[in-house]
Amino acid sequence: MSVNSRTLALLSLLLPCLALSSLAGAQEVPAEVDDPNAPNWVDTSHEVVANRAQALTLWLDGFFGDPDYDLERAQSFLRLELINDWDEQDGGDQKARVRGKVQLPKISKRLELVFSESDGDQLTEEELEESEDFGLQYRISRTLRSRFDATLAWAGGDLRPGVRFRHEAPLSDQTTYRYIQRLEYEKDENFFTTANVDLNHLLDEHNILRWSNRIVYGEKTDGVEWRTRLSLRQVWDQQAKRPIAMAYYGSINGETDPSFLVNNYRLGVVWRRQVYRDFLFLNLEPAWNYRRRNEDESRESAWSFLVRVEIALHKDLRRARNRD
Repeated sequence: MSVNSRTLALLSLLLPCLALSSLAGAQEVPAEVDDPNAPNWVDTSHEVVANRAQALTLWLDGFFGDPDYDLERAQSFLRLELINDWDEQDGGDQKARVRGKVQLPKISKRLELVFSESDGDQLTEEELEESEDFGLQYRISRTLRSRFDATLAWAGGDLRPGVRFRHEAPLSDQTTYRYIQRLEYEKDENFFTTANVDLNHLLDEHNILRWSNRIVYGEKTDGVEWRTRLSLRQVWDQQAKRPIAMAYYGSINGETDPSFLVNNYRLGVVWRRQVYRDFLFLNLEPAWNYRRRNEDESRESAWSFLVRVEIALHKDLRRARNRD
């Protein structure tokens, strides 16, 4: 496909976003966009809709530190992560990362400073390495279920301007969905778009089944770079002082150019709980990978193990979690 054809295809992908935004705006009462504390999906879900799937999904997103959930909070919220990542093929790696957002009300109530921004379900470490280091996010419009932002990120020494659209809603008492799409420009990559779709289905009061899909497509990508992931997320004794949450998942990722290639099959478990203090979280994630990084390599299996210590920087974590 030529560069011009790819550009037209990328621009055409924005049409569903604009259509959904217009439809959402016609069906919903807009929030007060100049008020950062105005109701949104996270803040009003429990009061507006008696939806058990929605409530448990939001609780688990908050407890697991879902990046998009943190971006929708009414207040500034940061997470400091200390990560030790070991892989049978690649060896060990230690790193620190800051995620979250800081509001800038003295400049504009619509403007936020975003750190290591990413969308949708938990990304792999490889995907997180490719995400933005930090940037600005300006809210253009917002309704109860939708939001449209202009973004300006700093990634790998280059500026990355773009736009971001998010829409989410319940499909039934047991099922919810979330759709996020970004269109960005980077000097080395030119135009590219990232789309995320999450479907959540309530199994019972402790278990949610989530199907997450992510695609990246641009002028210089290897065709469509895609990932699909199915996970069972559960909480043990949600009302406990420091509950335990777990996720059992399987994921597949690959690319379509120059030929269709599955890069990795992955099975893993995430164990997460608060330790010692409400703001301190511990993540343990063993996983098995069956990789083929390119067509010239044979597929090999490899174990990996990730330990993450996370500090949630918020003035009152427990009060915020209970309210959400």
